[in-house]
Amino acid sequence: MKSDRIAGVPENEMLEWIQSSVAENSNILSHGYQGKTFLFHRDGLRLVIKAPMGRGVAWLIRRWMLANEHRVYQVLAGLRGIPRCYGFLQKRYLVLEHVEGLAIRHAQIEDAEFFFHALLQVIQRMHAAGVAHGDLKKKDNTLVVQGKHPYLVDFGVAIIRKQRLAPLNHYLFRLFRKFDTNAWAKLKYNRRMENMAPEDRVYYQRTFVEYAASWIKESYCKTRMFLIGR
Repeated sequence: MKSDRIAGVPENEMLEWIQSSVAENSNILSHGYQGKTFLFHRDGLRLVIKAPMGRGVAWLIRRWMLANEHRVYQVLAGLRGIPRCYGFLQKRYLVLEHVEGLAIRHAQIEDAEFFFHALLQVIQRMHAAGVAHGDLKKKDNTLVVQGKHPYLVDFGVAIIRKQRLAPLNHYLFRLFRKFDTNAWAKLKYNRRMENMAPEDRVYYQRTFVEYAASWIKESYCKTRMFLIGR
């Protein structure tokens, strides 16, 4: 039997709260490329609600990303280090567990070796389940809980590996998997890759995409400095 409650909250009440928050532009937790994120709180319960914003094609793309993220959470359900998903209300509002943590860019990590070992385990378990995040280079997507426990969030562009013959999907999965481990290494060594321990080098294999992006960035910076200096 289909439940009419989400995380213990009646679905109609949840929907009313979301629509009111969207209309009044209130209870906003953050903005992102998927739309807006709202913080629901009632009687000690705290939930994250993601809603697509915009109109037309932009709205459809953001809704697709939220639908993709919902599928990812279904695949990763029960995996430690991944927030719990409570559903995709009306196929447009993604309802998630609120994780009491800080983005890694703002967090104080008590034991770096413990944390990054745990983070690597989360990433590897995610890959074994058939999901590659693809956007862990963004430091807001890795949370630090209680100074030592990692959580991964924002799976809008993640790839779910298909079981059937699907060459493009499998290629993208392998590519995103490398993005994930490369991002882990960059986070651990704060992009000072010359300090990387020998045992960690196996997790850092720059892709053609990353080489190209780095070249474009360096070329842009040099051109900008040249024009400023003229």
